[in-house]
Amino acid sequence: MSLLENLLKEVSEDRSSGSSEIYSRLLLGLEKALAEGPSCQEWRSFADGLSKIRRSMAPLQNVAGSLKVLLEAKIPEEQFNGFVKGFLVDLIGREKNTPGIIAGSVWKEHRPRKVVTLSYSGTVLAALMAMPKDVEVSVAESLPMGEGEVTYRRLAEKGLKVSLFRDAMIPGEVAGADLVLVGADGVCPEGVVNKVGTMSLALAAREAGVPMIALCSTSKLIPVMDIDPEHSSRTLEGLLYRERLFEATPLHLFHSIITEEGALSGAEMRERLLKDRGKMVETECHQY
Repeated sequence: MSLLENLLKEVSEDRSSGSSEIYSRLLLGLEKALAEGPSCQEWRSFADGLSKIRRSMAPLQNVAGSLKVLLEAKIPEEQFNGFVKGFLVDLIGREKNTPGIIAGSVWKEHRPRKVVTLSYSGTVLAALMAMPKDVEVSVAESLPMGEGEVTYRRLAEKGLKVSLFRDAMIPGEVAGADLVLVGADGVCPEGVVNKVGTMSLALAAREAGVPMIALCSTSKLIPVMDIDPEHSSRTLEGLLYRERLFEATPLHLFHSIITEEGALSGAEMRERLLKDRGKMVETECHQY
């Protein structure tokens, strides 16, 4: 099995890492795969495969789309890997600096005493770790996967004042906070795609008058996106549970979306993404 095939399998099966971590490993994996000198056909197979998995993770879909654009450019076979290398060097450089830039922007614009978050996001984690250690952080347990526990442990290891709470307690926790921070698997005109529970946070934040902010790199901005809801059901002790992992929260519920380029309100981000969508060839678009 080639490095590209192994990488596709690894990305497809990773159900515990945040989208930023998966994206970073994808870029590094692609850089290593270049050593094998993949053919254009191998790149095409990889791009096709990547576009069909983890559809809620915009960075992966953006990489797949960019590879397809390069392939459609009819670059000579012997030069193709050189173009891919240049493309990857640029993305890896930007991704490396993004968490620090975003963390600085959050603290510059907001000086919270208490922050509420959910699930696990490397970008949110970096922003929280950059705050003074007397800032209180409340993390929702984030069922059904329970990634909130990972965030709790990472923050506790760094000496932050952190607690874990049940998802059903979201309204009360948000009402006592100064700021709500979430990550994003993707941001499209229809909303911020993130783990289930994000909508509950957003509605609670609006009711309490607490700013709700999404943190993500520009790699997660995408004009057209399919949500992979990953609906499932399971039986536990004779009870049938229905579950889902992802949901889209409308942009108007966000005070701002902060990327390495700065902060935009929900309305401003929607306008930007709709302009990008308008530039797409009609046949490239598909229904959300």
